[in-house]
Amino acid sequence: MGNLNDLKNVTTVKSFKSLNDSSEVDMDLVFVLDKSGSMWDVEKDTIGGFNSFIRREKENGKNTRVTLVLFDDEYHILYTRKPIDEVSELTSDEYYASGCTALLDAIGRTIMSLDGEVAKKVMFVITTDGLENASTQFKRKDVKKLIESHDWEFLFIGADIDSYSEAQSLGITGKRAANYEKSSAGLGTLFSSVSRFRYAYDTDSKEEMDRGWKEDLD
Repeated sequence: MGNLNDLKNVTTVKSFKSLNDSSEVDMDLVFVLDKSGSMWDVEKDTIGGFNSFIRREKENGKNTRVTLVLFDDEYHILYTRKPIDEVSELTSDEYYASGCTALLDAIGRTIMSLDGEVAKKVMFVITTDGLENASTQFKRKDVKKLIESHDWEFLFIGADIDSYSEAQSLGITGKRAANYEKSSAGLGTLFSSVSRFRYAYDTDSKEEMDRGWKEDLD
């Protein structure tokens, strides 16, 4: 596993709150979104689904911080712990399909970059439509160890793969994994399901967190 000081191809991180302010935050929402070449046919749907999610979240009045990471065979941090009211819409200038799938590097780098800076409640959403094929900094065992050592809620939502098997290999329980259909409707369902989990997590609804949030997926 690499040292963060040696990482390359990382967009400048914009940090909006220090460690001392984390207790004031209701929740950290972290998105690690696949933008590899195979996502070309749902670029607009991914952008629209994410933007709709953010608009819904802005309406709930919570003090939420958002981190958005996009990955292909490189790693792009758009912003880190940005107050949700300051989050602007994602555009095609930022989200465009290209490259391979460095899934492990994206997850590992993001977890390490947020260590010690987040709220008590952290919802970490991973979306992908393909299997790992390009990571150089992290191995699967490294990422699994990181995930299992953090008391965060990790969601793994995939298309065209066995998302349950992939999630479990990373230390994510099947209750937090789901498959989505790679289509306009499927992307809409993905992000509405994430909203449903966010609400369940916020209200400590265990049944909804374990089953209900993904009933429209798979």
